[in-house]
Amino acid sequence: MKLYFCGGASEVGASCYLVNIDGKNILLDCGIRMSSSKDNLPDFQHIQENGGVDVIVISHAHMDHIGALPIISRIYPDAKIYMTHAAKDLTRVLLYDSLKIMEREAEIPAYAEIHVREMLNRIICHTPGHTFSPFLDADLKVTFYSAGHIAGAASIYIVGTEGSFFYSGDFSRFRQNTIEGASIPKLRPDVAFFESTYGDKLHANRELEESRLVEKIRDILKNGGKVLIPAFALGRAQEIILILKKAINKGMINSKVYVDGMVKDICRIYKLNPNYLRQNLAKKIFKGGEIFFDDNVMPVDRPEMREDIIKEPCVIVSSSGMLTGGPSQWYAEKLAGDEKNLIAITGYQDEESPGRRLLELTDEKSEDKKLKLTDKEIPVKCAVDKFGLSAHADMSEILSLVNNLHPKKVFLVHGDPDTINFLGKEIQKDIKSDVYVPFNGDAYDIDIDNPRKQLVRKPYPSMKMGEVLNEGNIEKLWRFVLDRIGADAALSVEDIAEIWGCMENTDALKDLLNNSVYFQPDKRRMFLYHAVLEEELKKEKDEGPMEVNQMLSLVDEYFTRESGLYKKGARFDEKIALLYFDFPDVAKYRYSHLFKEFEERTGWKVEINENINTSAINDVIYKLLPNVSVNKVSYKGADKLVSVKIDGEIEDIQEVKDKFYNETGLKLIVNGKDASVDTIGVVDKGSDKLEQNEALTIIDEAFKDLPHKPYKKSIKTSNGIKYIELTFISKVVGERYKEKIDELIKKTGWTIVVGSGCNQIEVINIAKRVFGEMGVKLKKNPSVYLDDMTVGISIDGDADDEIIKKIDDTLYDMTGLRLR
Repeated sequence: MKLYFCGGASEVGASCYLVNIDGKNILLDCGIRMSSSKDNLPDFQHIQENGGVDVIVISHAHMDHIGALPIISRIYPDAKIYMTHAAKDLTRVLLYDSLKIMEREAEIPAYAEIHVREMLNRIICHTPGHTFSPFLDADLKVTFYSAGHIAGAASIYIVGTEGSFFYSGDFSRFRQNTIEGASIPKLRPDVAFFESTYGDKLHANRELEESRLVEKIRDILKNGGKVLIPAFALGRAQEIILILKKAINKGMINSKVYVDGMVKDICRIYKLNPNYLRQNLAKKIFKGGEIFFDDNVMPVDRPEMREDIIKEPCVIVSSSGMLTGGPSQWYAEKLAGDEKNLIAITGYQDEESPGRRLLELTDEKSEDKKLKLTDKEIPVKCAVDKFGLSAHADMSEILSLVNNLHPKKVFLVHGDPDTINFLGKEIQKDIKSDVYVPFNGDAYDIDIDNPRKQLVRKPYPSMKMGEVLNEGNIEKLWRFVLDRIGADAALSVEDIAEIWGCMENTDALKDLLNNSVYFQPDKRRMFLYHAVLEEELKKEKDEGPMEVNQMLSLVDEYFTRESGLYKKGARFDEKIALLYFDFPDVAKYRYSHLFKEFEERTGWKVEINENINTSAINDVIYKLLPNVSVNKVSYKGADKLVSVKIDGEIEDIQEVKDKFYNETGLKLIVNGKDASVDTIGVVDKGSDKLEQNEALTIIDEAFKDLPHKPYKKSIKTSNGIKYIELTFISKVVGERYKEKIDELIKKTGWTIVVGSGCNQIEVINIAKRVFGEMGVKLKKNPSVYLDDMTVGISIDGDADDEIIKKIDDTLYDMTGLRLR
């Protein structure tokens, strides 16, 4: 076995290791250095001089592990690339983003779009736990094991005739908010590489650090300050979003959270890979729910929003995490000069990064502290604090894994030299293994005299079916697995395909399993599946409606407090589940698909209490008017109207009314001024009004040849005056015809307004049609979110970013809604 260190040895960055085993060259990772003062690429000459690359195996999708993949893949186009499904989706986003950065900043880009596209076509995905053979002419077997760290991260285990090899990649045994911790069995490697990033440190208690972050943010907001959290777009940002969402739901933070930079794209990829997330998040996604964004946590969709965001107290989560680029630099420049603000550092900072310099400034006594960002020096008067939210293993976790695997030869990589030396001495206290501290450019020839015997799992029996597995025949598979393999076996989608005997698209098979009553994902490894025990299946099928306590418990799973549910009950004899929402009309509209699914699953009929939770009205008022003195709030149930009296004026009262209506389904009047939120133009000519049918005919004629037509025209009365309400597919579409409606107002003498409703069914039908015409398959029907007028979708397979943008633009043109 020969080992070549081309990058990532005695450093953090440019991880790239070439392992020759059984005459095959396997490249483990191929990343870049993030430091601008160093050559950012691995030593490719070291690879060329030692036989090149036969296959490439990737641990995870951070740029220090994948950033140079397009280059090495272009040089060795016949080398297949292996990684997990989530890692591939994330790799696509990060590398396309790097193309934009290079186009903007580099004189000569390191690679072009065609190189990324061709590299992506060479990727083969495998599920953690599934053993595969990358070569036809060598008895080498490779297995991924879930490594924690980020979604799709894997440790790599290779077994050949010359011995066995383990590469930890970046790992964490700690269970994060988004993903489970590492799941690595007691393997038997002869040689092992371990990451050493924090090999000389013990992490602070994670829950305490999360609480400290929330407390600090709360204090800053109370004093009218703003908080910037520069965060790595992949992994750390998603953790922080969930921490903040939890704090907001508990009432610990009362503020908007804005998410900017590449973070938004990574959140989308996390949602597309629910099987690589924690069970509670996966289940929410399976039901069509949103796990990151809501009314309090919002993406920054346009750069021009940023100036408005920083006018009020808020929290901003933005890439990059080291302030080396991205919108976080812009926010830091704007916020650093105000002592009321906070910049919260939550991750590793390279020694030359602005983030590291910012932390160093906190130790300086000088009043005149300055930070260099790009070509500017900005004064730093704000608070700066660091919070331990690392997704890397600390010393105790690394030592635990080393002791558990007990390899003959230990190589420590991915760490600073001092850290690695300290860790190496600690390992030698525990086990009698040879410990190596390699440097870039080193080569080792390891002769394993007596390779360790491996635990060999017998292959699963096969049904040898010639037909594709589907809903109609999956019961046959379930019965076979129960009888021949057992419900305890945790099976990957590849295992299940091989058992069935007909290999197929693993993404389609995964969707089938996720929606089947016969199989369920493993609680801690959602990418593996168990056959459901027969008695459990019979309970669900034969016992009729679910037991009442089980049903009520399931209510909490379907409808969290975020949904507005504040009370639940049941009429047992009638098998009716009673649900009490803050705003029942909004709940009926927003969660109709979940009510149907809940009824099918439990056998109980859902009944929504019609009464509004009046105490929740005040909560919405104070949330929408945080800086206004509210003197009185009155609710008129019969009119579905809320009247408030305030001191002062609201800058954009129209926007406040719109948001209030979207959250509550109620109309809002401020200080007695009932300026309709739907009115585009108002002219009242009294007796000069045309007869109403004549007016409606003129309206029909006016819209006859236009792209959008009102699908509903209503005669309504307000304060004794009749007016016409036109309802379009959405209010956004209706407002495009302001000039046309102004003409009709003059022509008919009627007040004409645009209704605030949205034809959700038509929006969904149009979305399905547009995706179909663009050749993009959806996993399930789209969902309409009225709170921010967006359409949520789940794509089956891959789709080019340009195609998604084209679909987004087409959908907006036709419906007024954007893709979420």
